[in-house]
Amino acid sequence: MDSRNVVVCDNGTGYVKCGFAGENFPTSVFPCVVGRPMLRYEESLMEQELKDTIVGAACSELRHQLDISYPVNNGIVQNWDDMGHVWDHAFFSELKIDPTECKILLTDPPLNPSKNREKMVETMFEKYNFAGVFIQIQAVLTLYAQGLLTGLVIDSGDGVTHVVNYLTTGFTFFLGRFSEPILTLILDLFQLIASAGDFLHVPWNGSIASWAFGVKSVFPHYGKYHASIEWPGILTKISCNFFDIGHKTIIPIVLNHNDFSISPQVPVVDGYSFPHLTKRMNVAGRHITSYLVDLLSRRGYAMNKNADFETVREIKEKLCYISYDYKREYQLGLETTILVKNYTLPDGRVIKVGTERFQAPEALFTPELIDVEGDGMADMVFRCIQEMDIDNRMMLYQHIVLSGGSTMYPGLPSRLEKEISDRYLDVVLKGNKDGLKKLRLRIEDPPRRKHMVYLGGAVLAGIMKDAPEFWINREDYLEEGLACLSKCGHA
Repeated sequence: MDSRNVVVCDNGTGYVKCGFAGENFPTSVFPCVVGRPMLRYEESLMEQELKDTIVGAACSELRHQLDISYPVNNGIVQNWDDMGHVWDHAFFSELKIDPTECKILLTDPPLNPSKNREKMVETMFEKYNFAGVFIQIQAVLTLYAQGLLTGLVIDSGDGVTHVVNYLTTGFTFFLGRFSEPILTLILDLFQLIASAGDFLHVPWNGSIASWAFGVKSVFPHYGKYHASIEWPGILTKISCNFFDIGHKTIIPIVLNHNDFSISPQVPVVDGYSFPHLTKRMNVAGRHITSYLVDLLSRRGYAMNKNADFETVREIKEKLCYISYDYKREYQLGLETTILVKNYTLPDGRVIKVGTERFQAPEALFTPELIDVEGDGMADMVFRCIQEMDIDNRMMLYQHIVLSGGSTMYPGLPSRLEKEISDRYLDVVLKGNKDGLKKLRLRIEDPPRRKHMVYLGGAVLAGIMKDAPEFWINREDYLEEGLACLSKCGHA
């Protein structure tokens, strides 16, 4: 199947990212908003004629003339009629596809109500007549985009923040259309990796025979953690993470490809998340923007929570950051003017923003600031790992992956690392600082993490586009109804 016939659509609370399987960037990113003209503007003497409903970026430009609504709130679709307008805009105006000839991969936050997924599947088949549908948890797609099958994902977007750990045990192997000698070599190589050495990186050197000899020469001993093999032309990268449980070696393997068509025929995946350990916090980008409106009003700048919301969001994205030490930073803000920055509003006025720059995003770590009960981001991560089986905790500490637009604040990875280390020292080590040397804490903050969920969806859809058993097809839906969601593991 052509990649243009497999659509990937990540419906976020703030933005919709949509495109096609195998792409490195979303084809279209637009705000998930729907606007309708206000009554007082109907007889306005304007040259531009307003439509009955306006979706996406046009709403931002005309927001002072529109009554704006957000169909998705906290990751859950609240208004299905408006969501239909958003999908119409995505499929027909942005991607320009015929849904009847396409399959679609949709995303869903963890711990969302099952009714949300059921209605999504129903809409895709009943209204748009897609040939196949699949719904995947957002955190899992983030790991796929990062080339991992095991790790802990912190996904913080516009409406919801969640922490999910995802573990792969067993052998994961996507078998493509290769010639027999190459297949034999790949299988031999994987047996070799099972008794691997410390670190492997063998570049391609012209011939399969000499390259294979180079691989064998770097495997003198046993007991290893990560291997990366570059093989241009056939595979861009084989990345393996493996670990030991007793005498059994467990090897998850991911095959990533560039422009080569690798059509998987034997996907055997044994990875799973832990719903009972998934943590969710309804504090994310939109709540921080709203809190910043309150902070600016205390400073004397009267901002309207509806009309000026987009303006304040731009202030947040340009000026806000996470403080490494909140108390010290606050003291610095009170005693000096070093933190004060100027911002020019759309009407030309210049405002000064000081301690608000780090006070607003502090709500991610201290939700009580905006009257939300529960743990902050660092506490959620620590609890999520500590409630896991003791055998797997260290592996999760080594693979903490950030995802979503609200993790883009400068200073967030270092603050997260500091707070997790402090909690580990207090709770696990009981103040023994020597034990911190054994904590191999690693927070991965890929620069493209704003669109990580979409990228993971594009990778998964590209690999699975020719695997009919992967998709919920129209026949499954007509025969089983909403019970067909068991194919996605959500029924």
